[in-house]
Amino acid sequence: MALDESGFCRLDSYVDAHTADRMITEITRLIDGSRQGGTLHLKGLIDQGSMFDVLWLRPALLAAVSHLLGPDFQLREMHYRAGKPGHGSQALHMDATDRAGPGTWRVCTAIVALTAFTSTNGATRVVPGSHLDHHFKPPHGHRPHPDETLLTGPAGTCWLFNSHLWHSGTRNESDEPRHAVLIAFHRRNSGPTLGFEPLPSAETVRRLGNAAYLLL
Repeated sequence: MALDESGFCRLDSYVDAHTADRMITEITRLIDGSRQGGTLHLKGLIDQGSMFDVLWLRPALLAAVSHLLGPDFQLREMHYRAGKPGHGSQALHMDATDRAGPGTWRVCTAIVALTAFTSTNGATRVVPGSHLDHHFKPPHGHRPHPDETLLTGPAGTCWLFNSHLWHSGTRNESDEPRHAVLIAFHRRNSGPTLGFEPLPSAETVRRLGNAAYLLL
């Protein structure tokens, strides 16, 4: 399947446009007055109320995560990220500190587009199959790779990618921020990874209930 060979898959119409707009409005309220740079950030969305639960408590997504990481996985972080115009470019990287393979993948990430991902507004790029190539060498700095693919699609699209896949944000050349939510899942007790936050609060665990608690 694509998730195994290419390292990512796409879930169309994952959330509707109205829900995406409501989330942008709420996130904008939450970050109002905070100090932000060229990329807008809000970590810990799992602790910001039930509105955002629909982004990860989804059977299709959780089945795909289980396929990659095995049945004993956990949600580790839900993070809003939006590259402003003229920003968002990153060097290709992995979100794990070591190489792995089928049966030992440690982390995967879902990206939910709250606005359309286009070829000009900073869509995420991935290099299909690079998670399987232990000799992969990324280009210097932010340069493109000849085999890279841009993840483009309408607002509400979700992509799940193996975080051992080489990937990055690209420069936003449009006039508006490119709004997205990133959701990180880890194989439980699998060791450190890059850039993720502590587990959700006790209040969040109580809100989600016993079933969801098993995934935290």
